[in-house]
Amino acid sequence: MEDKGVISGAIQGGFASIAAGFVSESLNHMIPWLIVSFVVIMTDLAFGVRKSLLTGEKVRFSRAMRATMGKMVTYFAFVCMVCMLNVASGLNWQIDVYSCLLVCFIEVCSIFGNILKPKGIRIDLLGAARVFVKKAANVDSEDVKCILKEDKQDKNDKNEKNEKN
Repeated sequence: MEDKGVISGAIQGGFASIAAGFVSESLNHMIPWLIVSFVVIMTDLAFGVRKSLLTGEKVRFSRAMRATMGKMVTYFAFVCMVCMLNVASGLNWQIDVYSCLLVCFIEVCSIFGNILKPKGIRIDLLGAARVFVKKAANVDSEDVKCILKEDKQDKNDKNEKNEKN
């Protein structure tokens, strides 16, 4: 009976030390990406509020915070998952780097969209992805023109709003 207690304790102690090491190493990879995600999300919030104010949309604090909190929960869970996958895979594939850079690319496109929308310009995310993928094949400057498109409806709305004032 005493042998079972010793063996059980040894197994539990070994598992606890391995799990603690795994979590510690994962946290070392997570913390910088969590900080980057937080900064990108807050920047998107700021430029989203700015866009709403410039386009005359109603800004509701509760809606903006709800959307921002939803993004944070989703992105933070994603960062935790990819960092743990990276550590579990032996740190050979840099899964966390590429996955987090993809999320940052998506958010930066959203930020630029929020900056350009009051000017009547919208970003074509599909066109941006095409150029990004074709970059390895030496894309011409003509191909970049498919990313930015003038949004005539937003420009007309803005002109009508300026005429009323």
